[in-house]
Amino acid sequence: MQELNNRFNEQVIEFLKLSTTLDPINSYKLFNVEDICLLVDKFYPQDFSNQEKIHLRLQLQHYELDVPSHPRLKNMSSIANLCQRLVKTEKLTIYPLVDMLIRFILTLSVSTTTNEQAF
Repeated sequence: MQELNNRFNEQVIEFLKLSTTLDPINSYKLFNVEDICLLVDKFYPQDFSNQEKIHLRLQLQHYELDVPSHPRLKNMSSIANLCQRLVKTEKLTIYPLVDMLIRFILTLSVSTTTNEQAF
């Protein structure tokens, strides 16, 4: 843990903690609407308008009831897998803001890695 603390600052660790709330592992056990909204407020304030933030909260509340019980969205091992299945099941049309947030989270790690390699 000390090595992680030395390598990543508090903001990165908070981002990782908040982004895990979208992880579908263990039947969405970590899913938390409030934490996901906090993630958007803290790390994506320019990417979501105030109106979209309100709609996102509503989508997340519905998502929390709908997605974990959907047969094709159960037993997934990663957020990347969830993103693919949202497309295959066409749930991304019902939850476009959730899908957008998942894509932001997935592309952030690629962007960060590319920058670190260049450095």
